[in-house]
Amino acid sequence: MMNAEIETIFAGFTVDNVEIPVAFKFYDGDDDAWIVYSNADNYHSYSGDDDLLGYVTYYDFEIYSKGNFIKIIQAVKALMKQNGWTFQPSLSSQEGYDRDTRIFSKTLCFAKPIQTDL
Repeated sequence: MMNAEIETIFAGFTVDNVEIPVAFKFYDGDDDAWIVYSNADNYHSYSGDDDLLGYVTYYDFEIYSKGNFIKIIQAVKALMKQNGWTFQPSLSSQEGYDRDTRIFSKTLCFAKPIQTDL
């Protein structure tokens, strides 16, 4: 359910006129920048009359780039906010850099409340 929503949100995702691939869990391309997302967890469930009424789902978006990725981070945050997701800075990572691959990385975590249909 949420993966389909995320795929729709990021369809044709571009930053500075460059399309950034967005993939679920794994990316095997050769672009200079890409994003991999996955469900981090589901927390804060609430129920009534012994039925699940809702919960909050958390998704991680791992951003990888061979160059400056600040604009990509800003674009992801703005796009997710426009679509009802809330940035979770305490669950996101610090910026990283791998000297062997020369790739920068950062994980952004977003949350969205989900109401179940009874």
